[in-house]
Amino acid sequence: MRSFSGRQLVLLSLVLFGGPALGHARAGESEPQTGSRISFPLVDLQGGIHELEQNDRNATRAFVFLSTECPVSNSYLETLNRLYSDLDSETAELFGVVTDATVTRAAARKHFEEFEAAFPILFDPSALLASVLEPTHVPEAFVLNTSDVIVYRGAIDDTWGSVGRRRPDASKHFLADALWSAAKGEPVAVAQTEPVGCLFESFAGDGGEASVTYCRDIAPIIYSRCLNCHREGQVAPFSLDTYEQVAKRADWIASITEDRIMPPWIPHPGHDRFVGERWLTDRELSLLKEWADSGRARGDEADLPPRPEFIEGWRLGEPDLVVKMPRPFTVYANGPDLFQNFVIPIDIPEDRMVAAIEFHPGNKRVVHHCVLFLDSNGAARKLDDATEEPGYSNFGGPGFAPTGALGGWSVGNTPRRLPGGMGRYLKQGSDLVMQIHYHPTGKKEVDQSEVGLYFIDKPVAETLKQPAKLVGSIWMANYEMDIPAGESDYHRSTSYTLPKDVIMVGVVPHMHLLGKSMKVTATLPGGGDEPVEKTLIDIRNWNYNWQDEYYYERPFKLPAGTKLTVDAVFDNSAENPSNPSSPPKRVTWGEETDDEMLFCFFLLSSEKTADLIHVIYDNLQHDSRQPRAALGNTEGD
Repeated sequence: MRSFSGRQLVLLSLVLFGGPALGHARAGESEPQTGSRISFPLVDLQGGIHELEQNDRNATRAFVFLSTECPVSNSYLETLNRLYSDLDSETAELFGVVTDATVTRAAARKHFEEFEAAFPILFDPSALLASVLEPTHVPEAFVLNTSDVIVYRGAIDDTWGSVGRRRPDASKHFLADALWSAAKGEPVAVAQTEPVGCLFESFAGDGGEASVTYCRDIAPIIYSRCLNCHREGQVAPFSLDTYEQVAKRADWIASITEDRIMPPWIPHPGHDRFVGERWLTDRELSLLKEWADSGRARGDEADLPPRPEFIEGWRLGEPDLVVKMPRPFTVYANGPDLFQNFVIPIDIPEDRMVAAIEFHPGNKRVVHHCVLFLDSNGAARKLDDATEEPGYSNFGGPGFAPTGALGGWSVGNTPRRLPGGMGRYLKQGSDLVMQIHYHPTGKKEVDQSEVGLYFIDKPVAETLKQPAKLVGSIWMANYEMDIPAGESDYHRSTSYTLPKDVIMVGVVPHMHLLGKSMKVTATLPGGGDEPVEKTLIDIRNWNYNWQDEYYYERPFKLPAGTKLTVDAVFDNSAENPSNPSSPPKRVTWGEETDDEMLFCFFLLSSEKTADLIHVIYDNLQHDSRQPRAALGNTEGD
């Protein structure tokens, strides 16, 4: 997202505290493999979008596959209502699931309204969830712990001994017991029972109708995956609000999703889950392609989910403070992308801790992303005063050494509060420096963006004293960058060994326009003859325009002695469409657009603040010992 000078990096590592740690994994706990986890959202019968691929509330979740016709399934709705009403919604969730392509969404909604189902029921005729959990009966219940590991599957209780044989009352409550145990972090006593009910069957019709339709299969994907940006007035260049708008682009949608260009998400699976992942599943990709290739059938309107309602105001509620660009800024019609820094005074009577920020772009057509720096020294004001236009331009970093930061925003991001009373430090008298990346659109555009700040009620001193509440930044770099013109596979790597135990909160890779791929790994100490290697992030197709800050949904511990390794590849050939030079020229390390970098930042916490500070200073000394090549771009070969 940005480039920094050496002095800026030193200061940034000491001031970037209070970052978004989202709860701590237990020692030894890890995510299941990519193929066994839920990696998609689903839309319920009322039109609500449930981001099943995210679980940043650390909730235990239960899914019960249901039917509109099976009498055993219908007999359990009152039981499930009681269970749902007893749940602590902060620690446990319950969903019904309907997977029957012969039943329309409208018919399913009518059925469950008549039975007065009080819990959310996901409509999944494309069998996205069923392909992961593989039910055999309806009803069949599944309980997943906070890492998406199945800790129970089977019957809801023992009311039904078999089909046609029903007890007056249940004596064993398998689902409820498993859900309560898992929510408390306790072992589940009974992990599996035999489900009783109707067989789960995936019959989709006699072949006389299209097997994939817009209303039943495609609209739920578009609504939950694309419509956040691709609707009228948003940053995307066109809308996907209607059947016609999607159908006329079906081949292109199938192509750019298969190539992983959209939705914008460049980390490859195979690591611990990040907050805000947008990686489409293979099943979703196959549905999009099959629909495009098979005639783009509209299908039955009764299958169409209600259009999602998007909150247009402050999604986190009214902010404690709103700060806005002092004056509108005009973005030129054409030319290269622009990084403009706007200096905004923050009027607060005392130091505060910021629990969340919510950025609102003033002109969604041109605002690509924003980074929020803090300056308590007046350095940014001097840079601003030297220009006539609002703010000042600078590629990469803000052009001064920040004294803090409040995070940032990029297209599709969802604002979130930091959990557990965590926050970022905001010193009284600081200026907010809003660095905005603008995309020219072909005509002059005007922007005046704003950001809402949400404060923590606790005193600053009390918050900072709590263990594992601060987040610090370290980095790894390779400064020996000398990429020959025409070289398409230029490799560079760097490594660093942690001197203390830490909690890994997030990772921020950074390269410029010649970046091709980056993989970051952690090799844990011990482990016998075969060292344990953990992938932290794997980006196989780097895109400077879509890089982000990646925070782990479950931050995890790394012991002292862990070796962090960054391997990166660069493409300085004419075949690289992002190459800023035509013909290609030799490129060395530097901060300008046509220079190159290899950086990877790590956001860390620790159970002991002293250990975190020790790691930060040790990392600074490590970086100072790294060899430096001649900096700045050099013409020719």
